[in-house]
Amino acid sequence: MHLDSKYFDKIRLSRRDHAPPETLRACDWHDCTDHAPYPAPCPPGERGAGKSARRHFCITHIREYNRSYDFFEGMRDEEIEAYRRGAATGHRPTWTMGAWAAHNGQKAAQFSDPLDILNGRACEANRETPRRVKPRASAGQRRALDVLSLDEAAKPQAVRRRYKALIRKYHPDANGGSRMHEEKLQRAIKAYAYLKASGFC
Repeated sequence: MHLDSKYFDKIRLSRRDHAPPETLRACDWHDCTDHAPYPAPCPPGERGAGKSARRHFCITHIREYNRSYDFFEGMRDEEIEAYRRGAATGHRPTWTMGAWAAHNGQKAAQFSDPLDILNGRACEANRETPRRVKPRASAGQRRALDVLSLDEAAKPQAVRRRYKALIRKYHPDANGGSRMHEEKLQRAIKAYAYLKASGFC
């Protein structure tokens, strides 16, 4: 592709030959007629200066203007202090707690506080209400304890003792080699293994 192609020039986003010529403006500094490409904001206290008011300076005078620029030029001390206080809230109106309701003729009692946090009684209510005790055993652990004929209040030592007793009772060696209680033996082994794996004992 040739860079000097007429098609290449047409697909450019901006063509330099059609760019508008830069308007030359003189420096706003007193007794200066140099080219002023550097804009600077006007002080807010300057008469007739709006938010978008700008001055334009040459490179020499923009540096001097920046050194001496004072945002609060022309403002009284009370106005400067009010601006400083307003800057803390982004110059937005604020109210103290409850002042908005009083300003609108509403009572503070209409403020919804279901947890009673603002009155400080939430912690007292929590202390008075007894907490529900979480059950020690889960549903699976209770089923395993039923196999061992124990309740959920059983201690780990009691579970181990009961397990050993059932093994001695149902093991074929204790029954003359008979496998009649093999199913009960397997259930006891699985129940104890589950209790041990789940951290009950």
